[in-house]
Amino acid sequence: MSVLIKLRDNRNLSVAENQVREYILKYPKKVMEYTVYDLARESFTSPATIVRLCKKIDIKGFARFKVLLAEETKYFQDMKLNLLDTTTIEKDDSPRAIIEKITNIAVKTIEETRVLVNEKVLMDVVRLMEKAAIIDFYGAGASNMVAMDGQFKFMRIGKNVITYQLYDRQYVQAVNSDASHVGIIVSYSGETKEMIQIAGILQKNGTPVVAVTSSGENSLNRIADYNLFVTAKETVFRSGAMASRTAQLYIIDLLYALYCSLNYDENIQKIQQTRISSNNVS
Repeated sequence: MSVLIKLRDNRNLSVAENQVREYILKYPKKVMEYTVYDLARESFTSPATIVRLCKKIDIKGFARFKVLLAEETKYFQDMKLNLLDTTTIEKDDSPRAIIEKITNIAVKTIEETRVLVNEKVLMDVVRLMEKAAIIDFYGAGASNMVAMDGQFKFMRIGKNVITYQLYDRQYVQAVNSDASHVGIIVSYSGETKEMIQIAGILQKNGTPVVAVTSSGENSLNRIADYNLFVTAKETVFRSGAMASRTAQLYIIDLLYALYCSLNYDENIQKIQQTRISSNNVS
């Protein structure tokens, strides 16, 4: 996982730790040359604060952090990714400007999420889904649309998949789950009360829990057995969850494509058989 994205997206930092974060994200090249004492001086904090910050993003010490920072800074430069870039739709934006901004958000969101993808974890989840008797998708609000998309995709290749829109039905779905199921919970914040409750029920029932959630530490990814992290560059129109939905759908697409590749010919045949056309509509 990208340490820079994990640093940027962490929402559980103290005031001093946040000062260090902002300095690192603004001046990554300078930080690569600093000692821990240099960074403490420049960010008006302390070496102890920097060590705590590294620990919060699962890095053992500032020296190791600098190595990873150097690797990632070059990668982000090559990919032309700006972690501090925020796109805002302005009142006087022309239609063309809005089109360009939304396109940029979608592209950058997928590129950043690609950096977070852990291939081993992704394939572990795919194999888990292959073995599961039932795949249960869960989500609230905009994340439920992503869950419904996952349901439809995997239904087309013959999997037994369950998803509901209403929370009371999702609750019953979780209560009746067991170790033969796999539960995939889609929640960008990872703090949606209902989804945390669902995760707890699944865990109690012995159902493997997969979270599609943001890269910062949250309640959901602490419970989940497998975490598929996403990032998102939201606009001022946050209620539409534009970028987070794009990132979540990208993860669903990866799971689906990788699953299909396990038994390619058989799954392609199923996809063709389930394609609706004028010939099979009465």
